[in-house]
Amino acid sequence: MPIRPCTHGLPRMLRALSLLLMLAALSACSSLPKPPPVAPTHAIAGFEDTPLARITQPQLPADGRSGFLLQPYGPNSFATRLALCRLATRSLDVQYYLLQSDHTGRTLMRALRDAAARGVRVRVLVDDLHTAGSDDLLLGLAAHPNVELRLFNPFPGGRGHLLTRFISSGLDIGRVDRRMHNKLFVADNVAAVAGGRNIADEYMVNAEGSNFIDMDTFVAGPAVRELSRAFDLYWNSEHVYPVGQIAFSPLSPEQRRGQFERLSASTHPPTDTGRIPDDGQVQGSGLDLPFDRLSPALVRMLNLPYELAEGRLGPLLPAQARVLVDPLSKTEGVNEHEHSITGTVFEGTYQWFTTSRELLRMTSPYFVPDDKALQSLAEARQHGVRLQLVTNALAATDEPWVHVGYSRQRRALLKMGVEIFEISPSLSAKRRRLGVIGKSLSALHMKSAILDHRQVFLGSMNLDPRSVRLNTELGLIIDSPEMAAQLEAMGDLASVYQLRLAADGQGIEWIERNGEGQETVHSEEPETSPWLRFKLWLLGPLVPLGEL
Repeated sequence: MPIRPCTHGLPRMLRALSLLLMLAALSACSSLPKPPPVAPTHAIAGFEDTPLARITQPQLPADGRSGFLLQPYGPNSFATRLALCRLATRSLDVQYYLLQSDHTGRTLMRALRDAAARGVRVRVLVDDLHTAGSDDLLLGLAAHPNVELRLFNPFPGGRGHLLTRFISSGLDIGRVDRRMHNKLFVADNVAAVAGGRNIADEYMVNAEGSNFIDMDTFVAGPAVRELSRAFDLYWNSEHVYPVGQIAFSPLSPEQRRGQFERLSASTHPPTDTGRIPDDGQVQGSGLDLPFDRLSPALVRMLNLPYELAEGRLGPLLPAQARVLVDPLSKTEGVNEHEHSITGTVFEGTYQWFTTSRELLRMTSPYFVPDDKALQSLAEARQHGVRLQLVTNALAATDEPWVHVGYSRQRRALLKMGVEIFEISPSLSAKRRRLGVIGKSLSALHMKSAILDHRQVFLGSMNLDPRSVRLNTELGLIIDSPEMAAQLEAMGDLASVYQLRLAADGQGIEWIERNGEGQETVHSEEPETSPWLRFKLWLLGPLVPLGEL
C-alpha cells in the first residue's frame, strides 16, 4: 500500500530535515506581518426564517435537544455538503485542516463560489500547512464578492513548496509546528457537518489508490449554534490572516476570478450512491456491494443529501450533545509549555472516558498513549470496564512513524486486557462492510469512541501527543444509545486483525478471521515487507514521542 503524504501533522521526516537546515536558513527567514485590523464577524442571527430552518425544524425535538444523522460514506457525506451549499441563503462557514486543490476540493470551491454569487456570505478558514501550490486558486476564490478566505497560522515565506516554507520559517519552527486540525461545515447557522473528514479525494472515496474509512455526522438544532461559536472563536483570532496578506498575485480581482475558473474547471466529483430505495434493496441499483439489502438506518444516512435537495428531511436522532473545542492558547504554546491539558478537547474527552462503567471502545487511526493514559486504562480494567481499541495496522497507516509510538505500548495494552483490532487495508477493501466503502485499499481515519453503549464521541482528535499538545481540535459528545448501536453495527471482525499475546507472553500474534470465522495466525505485522519492519525497528527508537 503506498504511503500517502502526511495529513496528520507536519511530516515527521520533513520536520527533522527542517531542523537540520534551520541554521543555514536563518538569513532567509521570513516573519509574519502584524495581524490586520479586521473587524470581527460572527454567525448570523435571525436564522429561523431560512429555508434550511423550515426543513430541519419539523424533525427537531421540542425539548431543546439537537438532531443528528451519521454520514459513513464519503461521497454521500460530500454530497450533503453540496446540498447545504445550494440550500444556504444567508451564510456558509467552512473550516478545514485540509482543503485540497484536487477534484474534491475544487468541486467544493466552485459550489462555494456559486453560493456567494447568490448573495450568501461565505467564510472559509483553512490551515496553511497543506496549501503549497494552491495560492492562485485560493486567491481566485477569495476574489469573488461575498467570499472571505483566511489562513490559520500561515507560512509567510517560501510559499511555493512545503520544504521551502519550513526552511524560510527558520527559528519560527515552534510556531508553525502547531496546526488547526478542526473540520467543520455550517450552513445558515442551522445545519452542520462535523467529524473526521478533510476535503480531499482520499477522504471521499475519490482517489484512485487508497481511501480512508472515516465518519461525519449531520447536525441540526441548538448544537449548531455552539459549533458556530467555535468557528467564530477561530475566525476572529489573531492567528488568522486574510489570504491576500500572505499570498501575492499581480492580477486584478477580475483576473484572479478568471484564473480561478481556469484552475478549477476540471473536476471529477466523488460518485455518490444515488437515492437508495426505502426498502434498502441494492440489486440493480448500480451499487457494487457484497450484500443485497441495506438496513433502514443506513438508507436514511445515505439518502440525506437527496432529501435535502428535495427540500424535506426524514427522521433525525434526537440527542443532547456537548461541543468541545480547543482554546487558541494551544496555538500559542501555553498548554505545551505548562504541561497542561486544561480546557482542551482531550481533557473533556479524557474526563468523559473516566465515567465509563461497562465498555469503552476507542477508534483512532493514531494511538500513542503516555504513561498516565496507560495507568488510567489499567484502572478502568480493574473496575471491570471492557476496553476495545480499533486502529490502523502498520500496512494500513499513512503514518508509519506514529505506528512506532503505538507499537511500543502494544504489549502493555494486551497484558492489561485491552482488546486490540487493527484495520487490514486489503481485507477491509475486499469485505466493504466497515460502513460503506469502495474497492480500493483502505486506511482508518475515523476518530470516535463509544461509552457504555449509550454515548458517542465524534470529531477531529486523535489519541496521540500531537492532538493533545500541538494541534487544535473539535469534537462532539452525543448522548444517543441509537447512534452508539449504529456505530457498533458498522464493525466487521473479518475486516480487521485481532491481536493477542503469543504463548510465551512476549510475542504478538495477529488473528485473521474470514466470513465463516476460520482463523489464520500471523506472527509478523501482516501485509508488510521485511524492509519496512527492519527500517522501523532500526530508526524507531530515534522517533520523539512528543512529536507524534
